[in-house]
Amino acid sequence: MSSALRPNGPRQQNSESVRPHSSTRSRLLNRLLEIGFEKVGHWQLADDKMSFDLSRMGAERNILYAFVCDGKVTYIGKTTSPLSARMSGYRSPSRSQSTNVANNARIRAELERGGAVDILVLPDDGLLHYGRFHLNLAAGLEDDLIRVIDPEWNGGRKDADDQPREIPPTGEPRIPAVGPTFELVLHPTYYHSGFFNVRLGHDNLFAGDGESIELYVTGRPRPIMGIINRTANANRTPRIMGGTALRDWFQEVADVGQVIAVTPQTPNSAALHPVEARG
Repeated sequence: MSSALRPNGPRQQNSESVRPHSSTRSRLLNRLLEIGFEKVGHWQLADDKMSFDLSRMGAERNILYAFVCDGKVTYIGKTTSPLSARMSGYRSPSRSQSTNVANNARIRAELERGGAVDILVLPDDGLLHYGRFHLNLAAGLEDDLIRVIDPEWNGGRKDADDQPREIPPTGEPRIPAVGPTFELVLHPTYYHSGFFNVRLGHDNLFAGDGESIELYVTGRPRPIMGIINRTANANRTPRIMGGTALRDWFQEVADVGQVIAVTPQTPNSAALHPVEARG
């Protein structure tokens, strides 16, 4: 790489940054602070109306952000929209945006009990390159941060004092608790393009349009990252777009016309495996 991520060492914390905690509960927060996360705002509740206050970086795009509740890292996400627009989605979510709806309720609950909910951001200085190409810091770090920090609102532990889980170096990915399963037939378009449609009756188990989804597939140590598209089908059932990675997996494990079992795990994750061995 032509330049280091932090050529002059860890970023200096400004006056508004969260001070590192020494307790076991806050070890995970310290991990974020050590790599350069900074506090840029907080959530507040007044007259039963929830709002956020950003002191800076509201217009920044392609960044990682985190919610920290009284020293506990509860959520990590990334946004390609301006940070202020992403926070607005949590403040006033539409019914179809399950992640926004869930986090809205969680933030409100924390505020109602008198807790503090801080907003932290990892700025992208634009210094990380591979040759002439700028590497997106948010896209590169999000998955591993979630896997190691394991925030509760991302589906992780509820016990803040647990140690961070280890990243499995090899073998199958960690699959969440099993949910209802449906089967899909690998039509030629699915097989050659790397997507599939979710049938009616299961469509409410997936998140809203444009949200990301992790596809845990057999034989791969890490999930395939995809996008949920609810505008491709006239009835707005989800189309799961897995791209070339999902296409390649389809072609590795099955033939056209064979059946794949799909098990939704959370609104933003699902497990896939072939129903029968490839003939």
